[in-house]
Amino acid sequence: MEKHTVYIITDSNRTYLEVGCCTEINIRLSEIRNVSSPLFSHSPRLNNVVYMAHFDNKEQAEAQRKQLQQFTRMQREKLIRLKNPNWLTLNATPFKTVDKKVVVYA
Repeated sequence: MEKHTVYIITDSNRTYLEVGCCTEINIRLSEIRNVSSPLFSHSPRLNNVVYMAHFDNKEQAEAQRKQLQQFTRMQREKLIRLKNPNWLTLNATPFKTVDKKVVVYA
């Protein structure tokens, strides 16, 4: 069964808030981040996913996406702050473990 993800993505200055829906969030994010075209040279670099909601049903995901697109900017910001108060970039694969070396200075 496919999982459908509704997301809000923004640029580094939080100027633009774009709402989208997809089944493979990792592939979609790489497509968004790697857009390089002369037509889009002045467009913002959308690279921070600040909100994600997962659905089992495509109709529910589309209904949520349409609802979020009709929200005002203030409503979208309030929704983001409820789940992500510091506007941190969300990891698309929350259960994937990444081996990182951590250095602790005492």
